[in-house]
Amino acid sequence: MGNNTVRTQQGGKITALYCRLSVDDGGEAESNSIQNQKEILSRYAKDHGFMNTKFFVDDGVSGTVFNRPGLDAMLAEVKSGRVGTVIIKDQSRIGRDVLEVGLLKRTFDECGVRLISATDGLDTAKGFDMVSIFRDVINEFYVADTSAKIRAVVKAKALNGKHFDPQPPYGYKPSENDKFVWAIDEPAAKVVREIFRMCMNGMGPVVISNKLRANGLKIPMAYKAERDGTTAKLNLRHPDTKWSQGTIAKILKNREYTGAAVIGRITTKSYKDHRSYLKPEDEWIIHENSHEAIIDKETFDIVQRIRQGRRRSDKLGDLGVLNGMMYCANLT
Repeated sequence: MGNNTVRTQQGGKITALYCRLSVDDGGEAESNSIQNQKEILSRYAKDHGFMNTKFFVDDGVSGTVFNRPGLDAMLAEVKSGRVGTVIIKDQSRIGRDVLEVGLLKRTFDECGVRLISATDGLDTAKGFDMVSIFRDVINEFYVADTSAKIRAVVKAKALNGKHFDPQPPYGYKPSENDKFVWAIDEPAAKVVREIFRMCMNGMGPVVISNKLRANGLKIPMAYKAERDGTTAKLNLRHPDTKWSQGTIAKILKNREYTGAAVIGRITTKSYKDHRSYLKPEDEWIIHENSHEAIIDKETFDIVQRIRQGRRRSDKLGDLGVLNGMMYCANLT
């Protein structure tokens, strides 16, 4: 009879079974695998008489992010009035942000949708559940605590001169023994040296990029993909030899080509705000002689003066050989 009552209340509406997994789950990843969640939710729906089930899945999305394909698709169904019940494995699956989860619960309530957490005992059909609010707080605390620990580990590695990005810049490659130790990738390093030489000879990024393209040299992304046997995500409208001015400029200002490890340039505001930003230069952690240099420091410094000095280029982007390196004396 209980099953028949559920079917009547559903009125033919969808029973949404929502699953989410991300790196936030840490050591719980196995128990929270998408497959495990699907099995738990399917069994729960069957045992409690919920019919017309439909899965909505977000795999690899943080619980602090609420613009998720699976969640968005489910909310569209909820707001259209086609969902009767939403079932999740536990409350952390819906999210790990107290405020955002509260807004989701309000949306479900306003749309007349019943929310059930299969393993937590939450069922909004039974009325207000104070304990569920404490669970939401604990779920957010878990992410905040994990984020703090990760930042501490990253900072410790940085202070020890350890790279924590296994993808070194063009010109380098992970060493055979340790992916966080950089080794020179000679074919690419040769191109990097040529880019610096051309800049020293007064050529601007426009001319340099055109020369590299004319020589049939592949852009860094395409070169790395070919080297590593992977597929590069290229813009199909352009050939893989179309070097951009921005790529050239980025190479010319990268201090890591002098052998220095420049760590901690990019960060995020917090575990809630995933947007990245460039930290002030005085907050970077720099270790000299961390890896083998491609460009000597004198050459690098001269190129920086050329690039930073006030200068005008012609229509082709060419500069005088001494441009940015020669200044007028103060005669006053």
